[in-house]
Amino acid sequence: METLTTLERAIRLQKVDLFNDLETDLLALVASIAEQVELPEGSMLFQESRPLSAIYVLLEGRIEMSRGGQPLFTVGRDETIGNWALFDEQPSVVTATVVEQSHLLQIEREDFFELLADHGEITRNLFQALFKRVRGLLTKGLEGNSPARPPTSPEGAAS
Repeated sequence: METLTTLERAIRLQKVDLFNDLETDLLALVASIAEQVELPEGSMLFQESRPLSAIYVLLEGRIEMSRGGQPLFTVGRDETIGNWALFDEQPSVVTATVVEQSHLLQIEREDFFELLADHGEITRNLFQALFKRVRGLLTKGLEGNSPARPPTSPEGAAS
């Protein structure tokens, strides 16, 4: 894969939930700190119980997420890995192993904080995106745990 320009990195970052509400000029700033990395099949991106200091956007390839040696799921193109690493210094709860040669964008926490310090509008947009994501997860969780209710008619009365 050829090295992406800042514009091309911005376009790829725009597909990520965390960044898709950023205006173009702000997205370009985030893209400017995103480093393009390549990892061969079989390599480990990060390990369970070890600190994670970057968020990754998978440009090409596949990465398997596992816990205790047990596969959980696979991450593919335009998906992110380590979303919370930008905000949380806790150790990773999973291991990320490259199962197909992969190209990623990597944004280091320290570079990201420096960018946020200079551009408060990015912070505001990111908080909105995070709250939207958390609200979606909570809603999904509540729907999955709610007791079954009888279907309602179009008028709203129980049938």
